[in-house]
Amino acid sequence: MNKINFISIFILFLYSIHLNAQKDERAGKILEDFSAQTLSAPSVVLDFTIIMSSMKDEIIDQFDGELTIKDEKYRLKIMGTETWFDGKSIFTYMPDVNEVMISDPDEEEGGLMSNPAKLFTMYDEEFKYRLVGEINESGYRLYEIDLHPVDLDRDFHTVKLFIGRNSNFLHSAVIAGKDGNRYTFIVNSYDKTKTLPESYFVFNESDHPGVEVIDMRW
Repeated sequence: MNKINFISIFILFLYSIHLNAQKDERAGKILEDFSAQTLSAPSVVLDFTIIMSSMKDEIIDQFDGELTIKDEKYRLKIMGTETWFDGKSIFTYMPDVNEVMISDPDEEEGGLMSNPAKLFTMYDEEFKYRLVGEINESGYRLYEIDLHPVDLDRDFHTVKLFIGRNSNFLHSAVIAGKDGNRYTFIVNSYDKTKTLPESYFVFNESDHPGVEVIDMRW
């Protein structure tokens, strides 16, 4: 699973869906409530931990990140890089080499990077989902929801979401890859109270003196 797919799937967790009655209605209601929490907020700031484990090679890697979303824009800090999406272009800054790459959103990634707002409808097109049940974890009562991609050529076979029964917030999520790798997302904090300016989601070259700009846009 490449890095773009990895990030795209993670962003997917923060958005929900336009549902129909052909799928699990209870799961649909939970996801709709989850979506409403995001839609009603001026922004969503999420601090998270990702655990990447390989069942085949017995390798475990862990790192932290931060994601901020406002409407169709986002700003992501993860794996030593920082990414801005201003609604039109993607700016990926690598501080170790003081370099920023500018690219157009990739429609081949299912529209996730081109316009995160499309995620409100993509479940109906790309996933089947069902409510597995409820669990208790670390004092929280959580709904467990399984999602399976309709496209069997995707490089993962299952996405498992754990959503707070009382809070309607994402507690954690697991992606099971076909290659035997597993990606676990643990939400450490969830802030939906901040009002952020549009400039927060725009890369400012003047803040990075001497930065090398690589413009890959068509």
